[in-house]
Amino acid sequence: MINSKPMVISKQMLEEFITNGMNGKDLKLVLKKLLYESDLRKNQNRLSMPMNQLEKNIEFLTENEKEDLENGKEFEVGLLGPRLKKHEKPMMMKMWRLKSTSSYVLKTNWNEFVEENKKDLKPRSEIQVWSFRKDNQLFFALLYV
Repeated sequence: MINSKPMVISKQMLEEFITNGMNGKDLKLVLKKLLYESDLRKNQNRLSMPMNQLEKNIEFLTENEKEDLENGKEFEVGLLGPRLKKHEKPMMMKMWRLKSTSSYVLKTNWNEFVEENKKDLKPRSEIQVWSFRKDNQLFFALLYV
């Protein structure tokens, strides 16, 4: 029987998995947040990462990535779920400018990711979003806290 409780992964476990299991590097905590209904609603199909909630003094984007986002472009990123399983379909990252703040959003295939990880991703769940690089591509790891 599959354990239905959310799985809590420590930073050390995440770091070991990324370094040894994925040959990744440059792990950084990007954001801590509560998941809102809007992050999980099917008609929204996105995870919002408001810039005013990002960890202070964290640089996880390359200059080219920042420039692309500033210019309204989006690009592909990889995503690990709360149980360290790589989501097979890529996510697209984009910047949304809102009246009060701007947000980075992970979109495209987000609903499938939520469905795959529904045991761990519930409204009001506290999550951490970590960034890392694998072969210079940006990845995120979303952990349940």
